[in-house]
Amino acid sequence: MHALSRRARRALGIAAALVATAVIAGTAYTDFLKALAQRESSMDPAAVNRGTRYVGLYQMGELALQDAGLYSGDATYGNNDYQGSFTGRDGVSSLNDFLSDPQAQTQAITRYHNLVWNNYLTQGGSGGAASYIGQTINGIAVTKSGLVAAAHLVGHGPVKAWLASGGATAPADKTGTKMTEYLQRFAGYELSASAPSFTAVQAATPSGGNASTVTGPTYTNTAPPLVSGGGGSASVLSGSAPYASAEEGFRASTGYSMGAVHTAIATVTATVLLLWLTVVMLKSWMGYTGGAVRLGDMGQMSLRAIVVTMILIVLLNA
Repeated sequence: MHALSRRARRALGIAAALVATAVIAGTAYTDFLKALAQRESSMDPAAVNRGTRYVGLYQMGELALQDAGLYSGDATYGNNDYQGSFTGRDGVSSLNDFLSDPQAQTQAITRYHNLVWNNYLTQGGSGGAASYIGQTINGIAVTKSGLVAAAHLVGHGPVKAWLASGGATAPADKTGTKMTEYLQRFAGYELSASAPSFTAVQAATPSGGNASTVTGPTYTNTAPPLVSGGGGSASVLSGSAPYASAEEGFRASTGYSMGAVHTAIATVTATVLLLWLTVVMLKSWMGYTGGAVRLGDMGQMSLRAIVVTMILIVLLNA
């Protein structure tokens, strides 16, 4: 019985450490999606880029929406004028439906990225771009999430050309953002074939990537400025404010983006909370195995600690 208790205690400790490590690491698929949404739209589901007309949390265009099965296309191929019809998939029958439904957007981006990886960058996950994973090109570590994010920015063709050239090319999107920024910024995250809930994306605490070596702007808005709404009638702020957004003003005065500061605070707080949870669970288990705590009391203590920790983490990332 004593040996069994020691094994159980050790297993509990290992399990708690693994759970804490997974949460603290901030490299899950939900973290990838939140990091992408922060960079693309400042987490605004109704965002419409007035220059490129990409839309939503993840800034998808007509072609990406077609690949995701939400848009049937139109005569002006890829112009992002949305003159064609929406398919009704995921309850999206119009552009306004899409902009008002962050869950549908999260499902769409998941399908699109899986298509990019399995059909455009590789052959079912093998060959092609997959052959370069683990290599370092021009000082940039090649990862699956980095490749998918880079293709999200500039398309799969330029990504494959960059890989084949050994980094000799320099693809960038229409706003001048380089593909290599996304390769670094979104490196090392997990990807998934299944879309999480948007609530889970909101609660994520991304800490992957290698943004410290990324050149260029690190604020979350992608230039040109974003406007909210589904069409050309959306209002645009005007005036003589020194910065286009509070985010840019904060960065100019501190040298850091709001998202980076929030992530740092959230990571430290989550670490402390999870360490506290681990200690509470281990103490309750040791009290139970030592005969000082009943099984029911141990369960209640552990449950209360878990609930408190999860509530605080959700509030922290709201």
